[in-house]
Amino acid sequence: MLTNAREVRPMSTLISVSSIADLSMSGETEDVTGMKGRIRLAREDGVRGGRWMDQTRKQVQAYDYLCHIGEAKEWIEACIDEEIAAITTLEESLRNGVVLAKLARFFDPPSVRRIFEHPVLQYKHSDNINCLFKAMRNIKLPEIFIFELTDLYDKKNIPKVIYCIHALSHMLANKGMAPNIKNLVGELQFTDAEIHATRQGLDAAGISLPSFGNVGSALAKELGGSGRFEVAVTETIPEEEEEEEEEPETLLSNQELRDLFWANNTDSIVHCQRLFRGALERKQFLERRDLHYQMEAFMIQVQAQGRGELARRKFRLRTQQLYTFEPQVVTIQAHMRGFLQRKKFQERQEFYKSNMESIVKMQSLFRAKAAGDAYRSLTTGANPPISTVKTFLHLLNDSDFDFEEELELENLRQLVVRRIRENTQSDAQLNELDIKIALLVQNHITLDEVIKTTSSLTKKKAQRRMSMPVSATNNPYTLKSLDRESRDRLVLYQQLFYLLQTQPAYFSKLFFMMSKTGLFTDRVKKQIESVVLTLFGYAQNSREEYLLLKLFKQSIFEEVREISNVNDFMRGNFMFVKMVMIYVRGAKERRYLRDLLGPLVQQVLEDDFLDLESDPLMIYRASINNEELRTGRPSERPLHIDHTEALNDPETRTTFIRHLQELRLRTEMFLDAILESLPRMPYGIRYIAKEVGNALRSKFPNEPEENITKAVGNLIYYRYLNPAIVAPEGFDVIEGVVNPMQRKNLAEISKMLNQISVGKLFADDNVYLKPLNEYVGYAGARFAKYFGNVVEVVEPEQQFEVNEYVDQVNTIRPTVYMSPFEIFNMHGMLIDKIDVLAPEMDDPLRVILSELGNPPTGFEEHAQGHGEVCLTLQNRFTANLDDPDMDLKHLFVETKRYILAIIRIQSGKNLMEILERRVTIHEEQSWQELKATELSRQQHHQRRIENASESSLGEHFAHSNHNNMLMTDMNAMRFIELKQHAIDGILQLESTGKVTRKNGYQDMINAIALDIRTKHRRRIVRASELNRVKQTLSNLNEKKSFLENQIKSYHDYVESCMNNITTKKGKKQRYVMPFTKQYFHIRNLQRHGKVPQFGSFKYTAQKLFEKGVLLNLEGVSPRQYSQISLTISCDEPGLFQIEAETSILMVRMPVTSMELRLEDLLQCQYNNIQIMSLFDDMAKVNVNLLLFLVNKKFYI
Repeated sequence: MLTNAREVRPMSTLISVSSIADLSMSGETEDVTGMKGRIRLAREDGVRGGRWMDQTRKQVQAYDYLCHIGEAKEWIEACIDEEIAAITTLEESLRNGVVLAKLARFFDPPSVRRIFEHPVLQYKHSDNINCLFKAMRNIKLPEIFIFELTDLYDKKNIPKVIYCIHALSHMLANKGMAPNIKNLVGELQFTDAEIHATRQGLDAAGISLPSFGNVGSALAKELGGSGRFEVAVTETIPEEEEEEEEEPETLLSNQELRDLFWANNTDSIVHCQRLFRGALERKQFLERRDLHYQMEAFMIQVQAQGRGELARRKFRLRTQQLYTFEPQVVTIQAHMRGFLQRKKFQERQEFYKSNMESIVKMQSLFRAKAAGDAYRSLTTGANPPISTVKTFLHLLNDSDFDFEEELELENLRQLVVRRIRENTQSDAQLNELDIKIALLVQNHITLDEVIKTTSSLTKKKAQRRMSMPVSATNNPYTLKSLDRESRDRLVLYQQLFYLLQTQPAYFSKLFFMMSKTGLFTDRVKKQIESVVLTLFGYAQNSREEYLLLKLFKQSIFEEVREISNVNDFMRGNFMFVKMVMIYVRGAKERRYLRDLLGPLVQQVLEDDFLDLESDPLMIYRASINNEELRTGRPSERPLHIDHTEALNDPETRTTFIRHLQELRLRTEMFLDAILESLPRMPYGIRYIAKEVGNALRSKFPNEPEENITKAVGNLIYYRYLNPAIVAPEGFDVIEGVVNPMQRKNLAEISKMLNQISVGKLFADDNVYLKPLNEYVGYAGARFAKYFGNVVEVVEPEQQFEVNEYVDQVNTIRPTVYMSPFEIFNMHGMLIDKIDVLAPEMDDPLRVILSELGNPPTGFEEHAQGHGEVCLTLQNRFTANLDDPDMDLKHLFVETKRYILAIIRIQSGKNLMEILERRVTIHEEQSWQELKATELSRQQHHQRRIENASESSLGEHFAHSNHNNMLMTDMNAMRFIELKQHAIDGILQLESTGKVTRKNGYQDMINAIALDIRTKHRRRIVRASELNRVKQTLSNLNEKKSFLENQIKSYHDYVESCMNNITTKKGKKQRYVMPFTKQYFHIRNLQRHGKVPQFGSFKYTAQKLFEKGVLLNLEGVSPRQYSQISLTISCDEPGLFQIEAETSILMVRMPVTSMELRLEDLLQCQYNNIQIMSLFDDMAKVNVNLLLFLVNKKFYI
């Protein structure tokens, strides 16, 4: 805020008396000479005190301020040509900014688009004030003169607003854009009340007034020192300067003012001086005390050194005295010590001999207790000592039994994956045969196509069972060639599928695209499903199940990100949900459903009299049917009635109530069983439900928890449990067939459970189930609590004790088996969608695909017969994983391996002491012996691997073990080199904060102890996995047997149809009317010896158009259809030759020909495709009518 001494000038001009104590304000006085309107100070008798000068100065300042407001008021009125509020109320009227916006429109119209006017002050009025800000900045008014919005709107500094208006007036007047502002000081008159009120307002605001008289010079200084503003200012205040020159006798000297101040404030000044001196003394005291405290340690040290020097002098004197008798003293001491030791040793020996049995027992108990304490310290202690860890280091070694179990488990896993793939392919064969046979019956065609299909499927099955040798090294459709190019390509595919397996972002994006309709065909979706399930091994082990759950988690968040509400998720048909449903149909999930629902469903099926029909009209009609069957006579009750009349029937009403009671009882049985089975529910579906809830809460933070629970319940019940209740035979819940009545009963129970799961009462669409609404509400609360408990599970890392970096330390690398067709098909799919899957140019997926190039052309036909390829997955981008601490984790693992080897050789209180100890020759020899032992064990395992039952599995283990040995081989190191590597690693880890020497590097020892504990749990988990995989394999073998029986029955059906065809070979030849177009067509074919084996028929396009077979010909008018002939011939079963020719001047000219397969027509009919294009879209035909024509002419 600009201030100036000119503020006190009006006060000095009003002082015209000689005695300060005799001045006072009179009510009516004459004006100050030369200052019209400015009141003169007058002396009042009896008025004394030291504050009169401040009061009079403030009165004068209030008057001057009112005059400046008046100046601003008159200038604004002159600019906007409009009368505004009075001076005393102008401050309040300016707060809405209307007047200021009009002023801004006066000198800068573009800055004001609209002026907001309203009788009540509101924040939107600030837009008017902002218009003035914009206008002032447009004309380059310095920012120092511009007030803040709160200064005016909140009345924080109104004088600054008036000061800004004065500065604006000077600047506009200088530019010739507005009139000059007038000097009205002394020309305006105000009442004492107005001046007093203004003074109180200024005092309350607590701000100092700006120097209005100096505004011109201040503005000139800010704009670069222009003197034009100063001249304008000086011209506005000449009278004031003259007044000062004319009345010098009215001024008091500075000395007089100081004397007056000291006389009136002596006591206060003395008090202040006393306080100041006290503060200085306290400060000096505190400084001296702090100095003493700071010197305390030094003084103590000086004292200690003095005492030490005295004690040393005394000690040296005594030592000199003893040195004189040193030989005699040493001899006496030696004899005494020897005697005492011999006596003590003899006593101990006698004691041991007399208590030998007790000592042995005590030693045994002590060793047992020590071993127990050590094991408990290892398993439950926070910081087990290094001696305890060293005692149990042998537990980290894999025994022969462990190795055999690993081999057996891996073998069974691969066998399970193969059996699943075989069953899936057999199921697909059954579906294809079923469709073909259904189309055969529907269209009355021969069995040639069906025979062809079955024979091709038989060949494919044989090819899969055969291990075909590779005869050519340059076959692009196989990955088993031994040339370098094929091996490099195989390695790239191994890296590609490892990346797809461990990075869920790629498949989650692909699933998201597959969820959108129209982007992928059903056939492509099936192929992707097969590849994904094969890649993740159908979640048969903990690692692959962990990675598959991570993929589902990523897919959930990918899909939830694009939905607009929770209901969209419940109604959505997402691809990942289909994959989840396949995943939860695994062996352990099927066992859970069988144990949970099997007994309940069996009870429903075994009750032959159970009927849960809830429609009164259906109950009424069933009652009539039973009556007629029982009596053998027509019922006298009317058959066609409405629901109300049916309920009025006593028998129907009784049955209806009994059905509802039975339905509630059965539903309660199912609900109780489901709620009690929560601890046995598979972890996978619970974790997926948990992530669904987390994703929805993250997307919709304001969504009620009730709606989130409904979405979780939709996944758990509607998509997981409900299908197994409605169709139990399809999920191995029961064995056998469910009849329609049993199916209806299960559907009624399922409807009740579904209503309970969503927590919704029955409405008018199920009006006859409304009596159960009270039970639905009660059971719905229980079900909602159950859904809340379902998601209370630990993270997969804790559940499976693995993480995404498990492959970096695992000795066995993951493998998958895929056909070349599946590999090439997925390769092509990734290339087509690479812009969506990997938008970044340096994405690892792009890097691998760029090196692979495009898949071989024509792989759909040529890659089918090359068996399966074993892909030993490997990570190419170990250093570029998403985790920035990957290198640090790898360093930690490697250092831990070094430490393990070191503590087998050396001992100490802690790891730091061991690392600091020097290496001796004996320890070096012990290290060489340890290396020899480890090498012998590895060779033994290698021989066991080479003798593995399956060569591919043995090769996989050998390759994995070899890579592991290369990575962590320490056989070439001496012990001192090994120790140096360990020290380097531990120092690097200490620099990152992973370990610290403050606790002797105990963190590393704790990690080793954790590995020992985990090794034991791994054996337990491996045994459990073995049992689970064996059970899964047993179930798969049962399903394989079932599918093989089904395929055999289909083959038997085909063979019986073949026998029927053989008995009907003597079919009479079709008669052709003489002298018709068909007659001459056959004669022409006979003349040239080109009669097709199964016939040939010739039609004009006009004839086919009239039959509706031909819809249109591109570029040909219907009038010319009679000049175009179409010939349909068949020389092979299911393969038709269609030729088109036209007549020009009675000469027939062939136009084009094409081959049409019957299976293409059947496929179009199966896919509900009504129109088919022929001759490269030149002709369009009706599929159903063309199929009818072909059947009629060639197969009937």
